[in-house]
Amino acid sequence: MKLVMSVVVLMCVGVTQTQDLMSPTLDIVSELKKITSMEEKLHALQDEVRELRSKNEERVKVAFSTTLSASVGSKYIGPYAESTILAYEHVFTNIGNAYDSNTEPRFLHLSTGIFTAPVKGVYFFNFVLFNPFEKPTGLTLLKNNKLVVSASDNAPGLDTEDTTCNSVSLLLEQGDRICLELMEKRRIYADDWKRNTFSGHLLFTV
Repeated sequence: MKLVMSVVVLMCVGVTQTQDLMSPTLDIVSELKKITSMEEKLHALQDEVRELRSKNEERVKVAFSTTLSASVGSKYIGPYAESTILAYEHVFTNIGNAYDSNTEPRFLHLSTGIFTAPVKGVYFFNFVLFNPFEKPTGLTLLKNNKLVVSASDNAPGLDTEDTTCNSVSLLLEQGDRICLELMEKRRIYADDWKRNTFSGHLLFTV
């Protein structure tokens, strides 16, 4: 009798172990469902981040192009005893309104003629300097009041007109300021041909 009971017990244990091996427990199924749910949420977050980046890149658009000009005839600016920031008053383009084109005299103590970076990124700047007279001229591009690049022209020799230019790509932080300064004791000429220009645009955000 004892032998029979032992055999029956062993058979029951074997059946139970076989069932445990063949079918996963409810805990394992639950964990798998949790992992699947987490993966779905992660993919959704990644899609959302990509969408936000795309919208941000589309939203940040910065470009300006300006010139020194004279509405009638011509005009001279300078010379001054000290270097002086130039306000390029005729604006062709100012997308993003990052260039301050204000030229009213009572506002000269503000950021007149200054470009202020609205976002961190790499920006490209270019300026052209025209010189038609027997006097030297020169401009310096400043970043936060520090020299970056310059362009100058001495008094003409055989010809009576000269043009010089310079350009640069800069990594700017939000709020960095860029402007052009007329070199001390030099002057610049402008007329309705608009040959002195200052331009820049955002290449990409960082």
